[in-house]
Amino acid sequence: MRTPVPRQSEWGAFKMATVDFSKEADEEKVYPAVHHFKIIVDIALFNEDILKCELAAYDLRSPLVRGRASSGGKYVTYEVSVNFETRMWHHQFDGAVKAVPGVKILL
Repeated sequence: MRTPVPRQSEWGAFKMATVDFSKEADEEKVYPAVHHFKIIVDIALFNEDILKCELAAYDLRSPLVRGRASSGGKYVTYEVSVNFETRMWHHQFDGAVKAVPGVKILL
């Protein structure tokens, strides 16, 4: 699957280039890397201590920080930065965070 990616030409107009996401990225070029996440949670179902326990297994570069609440107060964002040595650790992190009760979206 090829997805168009805009690139700016020397005159400021955008041309469309393509990126082939069906190919695996060269892991040595991508990892280790620090990734920044926003986690959106449902306050009624969420326990921050459970998320902190899950995050303790990873190399955090910035601590878990509570962000803004939705206008209705049902949802809250959290932010965290994590260093991953390999793609496997990234996938494990993704699954562990999404398994925490109350987590709705991991960005």
